[in-house]
Amino acid sequence: MELKQVLIGDASRLRARGLMQGTLSSVEKDIRGYIQSANSEALCMISQDEIYGMLRLFFFDRKMCRVHLKFNFAKDADIGMRKAAVDKVLAYCFMELCCHKVTVICPQSDEGLELLLNGCGFVQEAVLKDEIRIQSGFEDAGLYSITSPYYRGYNFAFVPFAKGVAVISGADEYVDGLKLFHFGMKPDEGFMTNAAGALGLLDDNGAFIEGEDNYPVEEEQLSFLPSELAKAATELVEYFGKRRAVFDVNVRFEKGTDFQKLVWKSLLEVGYGTTVCYEDIAMEMSGNDKIKARKITRAVGAACAENPIAILVPCHRVIGKDGSIVGYSAGIDIKDYLLLHEAFSAVTPLIS
Repeated sequence: MELKQVLIGDASRLRARGLMQGTLSSVEKDIRGYIQSANSEALCMISQDEIYGMLRLFFFDRKMCRVHLKFNFAKDADIGMRKAAVDKVLAYCFMELCCHKVTVICPQSDEGLELLLNGCGFVQEAVLKDEIRIQSGFEDAGLYSITSPYYRGYNFAFVPFAKGVAVISGADEYVDGLKLFHFGMKPDEGFMTNAAGALGLLDDNGAFIEGEDNYPVEEEQLSFLPSELAKAATELVEYFGKRRAVFDVNVRFEKGTDFQKLVWKSLLEVGYGTTVCYEDIAMEMSGNDKIKARKITRAVGAACAENPIAILVPCHRVIGKDGSIVGYSAGIDIKDYLLLHEAFSAVTPLIS
């Protein structure tokens, strides 16, 4: 299933599938209006080159904090196709448009749409009296919504530690990001900002609030997160609490060159409470060829600096050849903290 913007050339197909009504010229006129509008957008859902539905997005403000959706499905679009379309458009709204809230109006008589929305994480927040015109008069409808912290396709978890906040990102099957922020720093992504703000983790300047006690990682919150992300958050709490030395999380490198990914996979072999230098990683990757290792050592250091999954992929355990603590994207003070945290804990074996 894929979503693509509705174009003028789609008019005849949309009309033939019963997704738009009127003459061909009137349908083309409507599509032209969608394309030119700054406050709405139209997408069609396509599977195997056939159009199975049309989705309209309405934006209520310039910052796109809220997006309202209207669905129109073909009669032969089964529940799997409809759910795939809703999942796709939610990912688009939260991850690409960086909106915070998505709403849908569901007619009281449309039980199928209600089940679909509930299955995708929507909750009913209001009953709208006489919202829908029908032949016999008017029908009530439910206003359904989902906000960024409760999107289950992909999300963020916020775990505090002594120096700041660890922000983990991922889905049901994998974790693909872990960034470390000092208290007082601002999130660097729109979706992350929305999720943190909705959970009350930002101050009046939009920066992470001070204090570990302000970041409770509660079971109720974890229950709304994608499963592998929730698992990573739980294990990270245990790590900072000195109750875990080994992580059992499926990490995925969504971006990066082949060389960078080889470096990051090598980092996974550096054990808790130990350190290596950049030359050690280079030697391992070059098959103990000193000449080749010397040529790639600097590139190894650059790859470590670009590691997208801090702690779980432990680039903090890589130090200078002379034992100096150098090069950490989150700050030398955080790297020093992590090394001391592990060195102190490594005296007594941890339950992992």
